Amino acid sequence: MEKSKLLLMVLLASTVGLGACGKKETNYTTAQMVDAVVAQIKAERPEQPVSDEVRKKIEESLTLNLAVAEAARKEKIGDDEATKALMQAQSAQVLASQYFSKKMADYKPTDDELKKIYDDEVKKINASMMTADKEYNLRHILVATEAEAKDIESKLKAGTKFEELVKQSKDTASAAKGGNLGWSSLSSFVPEFAEAASKLKSGEYSLPVKTEFGYHVIQLIGEPRAVKGAPAQAAPQIPPFEQVKPQILEMAKSKHLEELQSSFKKAATAIASTTEKKPEEKK
Repeated sequence: MEKSKLLLMVLLASTVGLGACGKKETNYTTAQMVDAVVAQIKAERPEQPVSDEVRKKIEESLTLNLAVAEAARKEKIGDDEATKALMQAQSAQVLASQYFSKKMADYKPTDDELKKIYDDEVKKINASMMTADKEYNLRHILVATEAEAKDIESKLKAGTKFEELVKQSKDTASAAKGGNLGWSSLSSFVPEFAEAASKLKSGEYSLPVKTEFGYHVIQLIGEPRAVKGAPAQAAPQIPPFEQVKPQILEMAKSKHLEELQSSFKKAATAIASTTEKKPEEKK
């Protein structure tokens, strides 16, 4: 049995046991609770079957927790605020896990969607190979929002000097040099930035480019130059779509999960802000 699976089993069973310390609501049988834990393991790790041995370990751990929980309830150990808060946190963790498991189970990307991801990855590989022996002299303005980036783009088109607008840049190190990033190969930048920069002509500005750092407006200064002594690059051997389809599917799932989690960041920030204010409200 893998240690990771055993750890997951114990954590899930412990969560059920903790829940039993509090107020009694629905009385589920041990078998029903074991089934719930097993279902959760299968949802999170569908590639790993749950053996009879694992199921037995879950039942043993759960039964022990339930016995201890009953003793705790009789001694009113679960009545203190700290334990109630812990159980609320455990409940939120279980619900969040169930929510993401359901959303991921419902996510069924089409072949066309997977093919688009594949094509995009091929484009990135080809672009990186085409520019591997070149250096680009770039400058940029980095801002937090797309609206700010579009505003900068509009002002540049209207004739506002780059040197004036770069004062707004979050990248203070490059802003101090007029936004200049110096001569660099595109491989030194994140993929989204590199892809946008590779399409620019001398003096041209990019549309707003989103990366993990924010939104960029990029300008290419002059023409790319050859890297002295750069070895010749062999053409990449890119496998056909059907051969790498399982890996592309995993990429799609990973991206979908990240997008789901990101969609809750604003709500999580609001909850954290409310929690921080509570001690002040008691004064």
